[in-house]
Amino acid sequence: MNITVDHVPFACRDLEATASEFERLGLVPEYGGVHGNGYTHMSVLGFDNDTYIELISEQKEGDHSFWPAHIRADAGPAAWCIRVPDIISECRRLLNAGQEVHGPLYGSREREDGTLIEWDRAEFGSHANRLLFPFAIEDRTPLSDRVSPSPGVTGGPLTGIGEVVLLADQPAEAIDRFQSLYRCPQPIEISVDGFGTVASIPGVPLAVVGPVTTRLGERMDQFRSGPCACLLATEDLTAARDHHPLGETHNWPGGRVAFFESELLGKRLGVVER
Repeated sequence: MNITVDHVPFACRDLEATASEFERLGLVPEYGGVHGNGYTHMSVLGFDNDTYIELISEQKEGDHSFWPAHIRADAGPAAWCIRVPDIISECRRLLNAGQEVHGPLYGSREREDGTLIEWDRAEFGSHANRLLFPFAIEDRTPLSDRVSPSPGVTGGPLTGIGEVVLLADQPAEAIDRFQSLYRCPQPIEISVDGFGTVASIPGVPLAVVGPVTTRLGERMDQFRSGPCACLLATEDLTAARDHHPLGETHNWPGGRVAFFESELLGKRLGVVER
């Protein structure tokens, strides 16, 4: 089954400060407006392939479901989203596969120019593993209203979201479940400094790691299973280095990876070359 990544919500306490750090790294997000819940707002770092990173923060604290614990902890990747042509069919498919389904749920946000953007989304899995599985989105309004390539990114060496790195308490079980639900092939595994064994699934924008380092163990204790890093795609890591401040290169299943040199972001945002 083809998995089409839509976006990765990147949770932050201070939207303006995080957007400024992204700009320093040569990534220029654009303010995207306030969500219909009245509590959260966001900025969009869009790419040519219509994937995007959503910088999401709170205008004010309150009772909402858009990853408040991640936002208040400045946690970065909080969830991941896939785009589907029919949200009802996707819900039915996963229900038939024995997965818990929450939705479809209506969502919206209003851009600063007054454009109302609307969609339907659904979340899957139990409380313990819901962030491990992607939530799905189907647009009610045009996709082009929701995302467009950001300045400084379009036409550059970064082509979109290349891989979501998931932290799982039981990586082998998580991979088995993904294979069952999405017909994924067997992963390629290698050891990567700072991540331990990385199991990357060929042809699918997905890798799975376990809580084998202190950093990942602390994240697991705080947030349970879910995304721990987002990797942007490039066909030329050397060209990406010419455009963006990237750290040392590591081997990665099927290619190479480098992370942005940022104390604020740590190893939560990188670039993968394949």
